[in-house]
Amino acid sequence: MRFLIAFVAILGYASASAIISPLVYGANAGDVQAAAIDATVAAQDTVRAIGEGQARAAEAVIQHNTEAVRQVAETNRNLHENAYWGSVAASQNLVAAAQSQAAAVDGAAAAVRAAYAGAGYPYAAPLAYGHALPYAAAPLGYAAYGAYGLHGLRAW
Repeated sequence: MRFLIAFVAILGYASASAIISPLVYGANAGDVQAAAIDATVAAQDTVRAIGEGQARAAEAVIQHNTEAVRQVAETNRNLHENAYWGSVAASQNLVAAAQSQAAAVDGAAAAVRAAYAGAGYPYAAPLAYGHALPYAAAPLGYAAYGAYGLHGLRAW
């Protein structure tokens, strides 16, 4: 009988405690509600964390795309700027070459005028004073430069 009294005492103590009471009496409504709230909060926190991660990823993609667009625009600007200044340099070189050629032709024409003036030809006298030869008396194709000779090239 002692065993029976001891068993009943232990069973009473265990049923009053948290060990057997959920099994005997079922779950406490407050504990179930607290567990449901905890699970809901945990799920909401997980969803929020996933959403924030996706937002950070989308922002990183936007920043990367913006940087890529900026780099492409800068490259295009550099290409256009180099092309512009290259064409300016080429046109300046072309003008300098034309001026050099005009100076060379003008110098050759001055040498021809000096040679005719010193040779004593009757039609060379106007050349010595800066006048152009008429077309009929122009030797060596000098008339091809117009009625006023090569004086117009000096304006370059």
